[in-house]
Amino acid sequence: MLPTSMLSGNADQYLADCFGSRSEVRVEDRVLSHNAILKEAEEAVDLLQKEVFAGVFDSIVQFVVDATKHASDTIPTAVLLTGVNMPDHTKVFSFLISKLEAVTPHVSLVGPGLALRALVQQMVVDLTTQEDDGIIIQGVKKTEASLSSLEQWYNNQYPAGRSRPPLIIILQDFEGSAGPALQDLITLLRRYSGLPFLLVFGVATTITTVHRALSQAATARLTIHTFGSPPATRHLDQVIDRIIIDPDTPFKLSHKVFQFLVENFLFHDFAVRHFMEGYKFILGEHFYRTPASALCCDLSTGLSRLASMTNTELDCVRRLPSFREMVEKMEGDEGVNLLVDPESCKEKVGDLMTEFVSHTRLFTGLVRALFHLVKDLPRKPLGKVLRDLYELSMKGELTATQQFREAWQFLKLISKLDLEQKLDLVLSELQPLDDQKLEPLISKLVETKTKLAELGEDYNSTANSCVSSPAVSSLSAKLTAPTGVSPLVLPSSLPPSNLSTPLTSALNTPCGSNVSSPAVGATAGKLDRFKLQQSLLAAMRDKNKAAPLRPFDIMRNDLLTSLHTILTDLLLPPITLPLHEVYLFSAPGAIRRHLVGAPRAALHTALTDPWEYLENSALKIQDPGEIPASLPDICIGYKLHLECPKLINLFDWLVCWNTIATGSGESDTPDPVHQARFARVVQELQHLGFIKTSTRKTDHVARLTFGGS
Repeated sequence: MLPTSMLSGNADQYLADCFGSRSEVRVEDRVLSHNAILKEAEEAVDLLQKEVFAGVFDSIVQFVVDATKHASDTIPTAVLLTGVNMPDHTKVFSFLISKLEAVTPHVSLVGPGLALRALVQQMVVDLTTQEDDGIIIQGVKKTEASLSSLEQWYNNQYPAGRSRPPLIIILQDFEGSAGPALQDLITLLRRYSGLPFLLVFGVATTITTVHRALSQAATARLTIHTFGSPPATRHLDQVIDRIIIDPDTPFKLSHKVFQFLVENFLFHDFAVRHFMEGYKFILGEHFYRTPASALCCDLSTGLSRLASMTNTELDCVRRLPSFREMVEKMEGDEGVNLLVDPESCKEKVGDLMTEFVSHTRLFTGLVRALFHLVKDLPRKPLGKVLRDLYELSMKGELTATQQFREAWQFLKLISKLDLEQKLDLVLSELQPLDDQKLEPLISKLVETKTKLAELGEDYNSTANSCVSSPAVSSLSAKLTAPTGVSPLVLPSSLPPSNLSTPLTSALNTPCGSNVSSPAVGATAGKLDRFKLQQSLLAAMRDKNKAAPLRPFDIMRNDLLTSLHTILTDLLLPPITLPLHEVYLFSAPGAIRRHLVGAPRAALHTALTDPWEYLENSALKIQDPGEIPASLPDICIGYKLHLECPKLINLFDWLVCWNTIATGSGESDTPDPVHQARFARVVQELQHLGFIKTSTRKTDHVARLTFGGS
């Protein structure tokens, strides 16, 4: 199908065969693009994981160095709280071992579930095995492995007076290793005080697990230091930022697919490795389902591949739904030329590819800039991290959502200092884009930043001018009611002539405040409910009068208006553009069917039709209701239990099962061997959750599955 020399290894050949089974168009280019994106993603994840745990590992290495300098009656122990993302522990501890190799070559990584003898053997063999120029040298044989032989070997390697590197024992899964064997091992290690042992426990829960799992006598022999690893969600945020959000990565995910991947991570195991496995499957599914994905690469490579495509290969681009929709909206002969003329089609597709890449970079820059504006707002209406805002933006029509309106209300209240800091961050995101569509906004941001700097100290003095006004300051002294005057005074019942001249001038002083002071005069006569209502309404109107805007308020509102307009016009998800199927995967249903298992359905299929999994010709049946004797014992029992009512009589079930399994008559009594086989079937079905023992009748079991009467 294609030259093997162009592919590297059998894996690429298998991948090419898989892609070719769907479409023969540009199989080699699709394989190359797939491998390039996957390699870049894997390298980025490895680098990020090292960066995330770098601080923790450096602290552990420093702890090891300090522990070797000071003699102690106890065993130094480092407890690494790795969190619940258990599937990532193997890679995490491999990074830790590579760090510890700079301190000592004697490191043993011990797995869970070992007895004391196996534990000591593996530990001694690992600690005494050394590598010299790629040649592995074993110090102590496994049959002779013991702590005494380890002590003898260590004293021969490092005589007294020389620097003696520590012997580090790492228990990757402490919860699985804790037990009597570990306690006995700690006791044995403490007896060999001449050996510089050091323990590292990988704990997936909390530090209290160590104290609950070990006895007080065992923990008294340890000097425990705790090291906390960063949460898995922070690592996930960095992976998403570097792989999915990064505009330099040509492959993109739609809103629903991205949401599914994140929710699958957060609701299950918090394993970044499993997140990447899902991403790899989606990447392979994209290149398998879409032949036009051969153009999913960097822009220059994609344009060169487009130029070499034949008219037949261009049909895979013409058949894309977004391209067909664009052609149907064209008027005249332009759409017809795209369908029949290869050169016109290549020119248009090249323009669309350039536009998509440019818009993706613009979209990502606007999302990052918006995140700088809203990341520290109260209640975090647009999310706490960048991936939340990116997910909302990929959904489309962000400015019309309630979350955006709430965030914008908070932005209208930010201070001058916060606005200046946010402007610097927004400009740092938008200026490197060098997009003509952003030039008006960038000019507005720079202009606003300059005006804010010009305000300087005048802003603070203007904001407090009304508060420090002499007329307003003396207003409370002038408005002191005489003794014996009722505290309830209605403004509408007081004539204007009762106001003194100094008070009138004070009230007429322009201060820009909407606070109205009560009038003072003679005591009101009889309390009138209508006058009280009118005065309260008047006071409320005075209170609700808008205060005159300060220069800073005007600049802030003007800037937010410009930002809102730009975000409404330009923050469009890439899925709205033509040719998005080349770069963007948007089939969540297919991914959910493959990545989210249905264990009950799979179990039912395996028990009713085992040929689906075993592919044994003797197990193949034509009718699903058929129960041949060739089926496994549990399959016969399961299919019989599907025909039973809610309560199943065990003796009747046994007789039917024995009749089918052995081919004997119903009146024949099952022999002890067949009774034991049937008892095993019942226990297995109970373990799988299909039946349970019944409290109503001792010789019956209750059916737990659907369909019982």
